[in-house]
Amino acid sequence: MTTGVRAAAGASRAPPPALLDEVDGRCRALAATAVGRVYSVPARGAAEALRSEARTGACYNTILSFMCTPHVASLEDYIAAIEQVLADEGWIGMVEPAWLERGALREWLTARRRHPLPRRSANGRDLATAVRSCGLVVTDIHRREARSVPPAWRQYVVLKARRESPRSPEP
Repeated sequence: MTTGVRAAAGASRAPPPALLDEVDGRCRALAATAVGRVYSVPARGAAEALRSEARTGACYNTILSFMCTPHVASLEDYIAAIEQVLADEGWIGMVEPAWLERGALREWLTARRRHPLPRRSANGRDLATAVRSCGLVVTDIHRREARSVPPAWRQYVVLKARRESPRSPEP
C-alpha cells in the first residue's frame, strides 16, 4: 500500500525530506491498521482527488492522509471533503504537520524562504478541532516533534478519527 508520504516530496509546499523520513514509520504503522476499502489521499491535488471520488459516489472504510494538508487551501474544506467519502463507522488516519501560531518567531521567517510554512486555517483551528467540527470522533491523537527539521516544520500530529454510525430513528 502506498502511504503517500513520498508523493509529497515533489510538491511545491512539500515538507522537508527530513520530516518525511521522520514520519514514514508512523505513516506505515497507521496504514497497517487500515481496514475494509482503503483510500490513501494523494499529497498533490488532495482536495481535487477527494472531490472526484465524491462525484463518483465512492465510499471508503478507511481514509489515510499523510502530509497532505500543507497543499490544501482550507483545512476545514479538506476535512469536509474526506468526510464526504467516509463510510458510516469509517476511520481516518492522519499524519500531518501541526499549524503555526500567528506571530511566529523571527527564526521561522528564515525557514519560510527555504520551506514554505504550513498554512493555518483561517479561523485558527488546528487539525483535531477541524476533524471534530465535521462530527467525527478523535479516538487517538499524538503530538510529536521532529528535531532534525527546520523549526517551522518540527511539530506534527498523528491522529485517528472515526465516524459514528448514524442513529436509527426512534419509534
